[in-house]
Amino acid sequence: MKRILIIIICAISWTAGNAQEKDSSARPPVSLIAGSSIFGDYTLSLGAQIGTDIGGAVPYPLHNVPSPVNAYPHVNASLGAKCGFPLYERFSLGLECTYKIVTMDADARVENQKFDDGELLQYFSGTAEMHMSFAMIEAPLYVKYRFNRSHKALLGGYYTYVLSPKFETIAKQGYIGPEPDLVGSPVTPDAPQRMDFSSALGRWDAGMIVGYELQIFTRLHAGLRFLVGFKDIFKRGNRYFDYKMLPMRGAIVISYNIFKLRVKN
Repeated sequence: MKRILIIIICAISWTAGNAQEKDSSARPPVSLIAGSSIFGDYTLSLGAQIGTDIGGAVPYPLHNVPSPVNAYPHVNASLGAKCGFPLYERFSLGLECTYKIVTMDADARVENQKFDDGELLQYFSGTAEMHMSFAMIEAPLYVKYRFNRSHKALLGGYYTYVLSPKFETIAKQGYIGPEPDLVGSPVTPDAPQRMDFSSALGRWDAGMIVGYELQIFTRLHAGLRFLVGFKDIFKRGNRYFDYKMLPMRGAIVISYNIFKLRVKN
């Protein structure tokens, strides 16, 4: 997947370089702002983008983060489309729709982790492997501020519909008891205990997005973003966790403006 992502980025960069030369000789450049307000002339841009998100769900409040913990994020390519148009002077509005898969594995030591063995609520203490994966459709809406021709900052919100949520824990070493801190049956690497919390996960999320964008060529842009969700990944009233698990992730985005449509009132 990493190789595919690198090849796509290189191909877009090469295409953008050629497109820039053709655009400059074939027609005059289009102004970023065509009018003094949203009611004047404006340019609607449509484009495609690829990227990757790195992150997962983080316990909140943060003192609930297991210690020690080792996280192993996966790199998965995201694919989407974007559109935008100027609002006023240096400000513009952006809207995107992206399909992405966010995946993370972790090793951690947990204490009194609740799970359902099919009949009763049990408690596990010891070391475990965790796997979380979220295939989703994400729609950010944000305002972008242009410092100059190349550098921009963005701030807004996003809504996500989760197509396929998955959260599993494999207990590797420790013990299981019917009550907190009560030693019952042992757990060993030869006889691990699987805990699947996927059915307790919610199917949507909403949060805030903050980012920076750099114009590489006339049509090619690169961006860095940070997204934090305001909603627990678990359904309300779940009995497994006494704290929230909030989505937090960083994103790298490469976008290419396919064309711009100039409209005049």
